Amino acid sequence: MTKKIGKLPQIPHLKKQLFLSKEGKQKIREARQRLADIFTGKSERKILIIGPCSIDFASSVKEYAAFLSELQKKYSDKLEIIMRFYTGKPRSTIGWKGILYSEPGKDPDLKKGIQYARKLAIELIEDFGMMLADELLYPEQSARLWDLYSYMAIGARSTEDQLHREVASGLAFPVGIKNPTSWDIQTMDNGVLATKNPSTYLMERVIYETPGNSLAHGILRGGYDGPNYEVAKAATSPTIVDCNHANSDKHPEKQIEIMKTVMEYNNPQVKGYMVESYLHDGRQDYHEWLQKGCSLTDPCIGKEKTQELIETLYNLL
Repeated sequence: MTKKIGKLPQIPHLKKQLFLSKEGKQKIREARQRLADIFTGKSERKILIIGPCSIDFASSVKEYAAFLSELQKKYSDKLEIIMRFYTGKPRSTIGWKGILYSEPGKDPDLKKGIQYARKLAIELIEDFGMMLADELLYPEQSARLWDLYSYMAIGARSTEDQLHREVASGLAFPVGIKNPTSWDIQTMDNGVLATKNPSTYLMERVIYETPGNSLAHGILRGGYDGPNYEVAKAATSPTIVDCNHANSDKHPEKQIEIMKTVMEYNNPQVKGYMVESYLHDGRQDYHEWLQKGCSLTDPCIGKEKTQELIETLYNLL
């Protein structure tokens, strides 16, 4: 029988306990505006949403952020680099659900997980100047982090969910809607349309009314029927291409070639790319002697290939 084991910390209390500086808040406002300028065509820069498949150990995440921040400084005239800060991991069956649930290898503790995630996100923004992206997986949990984000995606397993679309329609930053695992582009387009329009929804016993998110857009990630990044060639509205997942068949080394292929389409509606990258190539299952900085979920490219990918993208621009 299901039993109550605790309550989530209230949003005002959490923000008071773990807060951004004025400078940090200003950095986020400026990043959100730069992204808006790219999606609306005011800027020709491209977006690169890059980082671990899922956030795990603070030490590894900070080391990666330090590495990425140097590339950000070097290539910022043409690229808006946003670090993946994916706090939850959707599972097709079972497995570790991400740091909102627990650190790897530890028992679930949602209250501690939210505090852990918020503290780490603030450190990445304040100490490394990294702007962050997450997946809108658990709306009630991630609402405690929204003020820290510059970008959010609705994943393939949530893209048809009504609440996810309604919540995203009220967020004050760009939200990408992925095509579902079935490959179906129409479902993605329906999600974008729904998110762009005003809505009303209920969450935590509060009724919210949203204005619609004008920066909602599609993310091509492939599906069970194979890659779909070629759809970007004829895209007529703002689109992001996910270079991993079903587009690469989870062979992360293919991400560079996929990005280069899409760049050759020269379609201005392609606003940027998603890439899975961490300190080391590949992935691993959890064990006591794991290699920190190697993904515990989907496989990623390591630092060397990451630098090559970013330099390639920059030079193609």
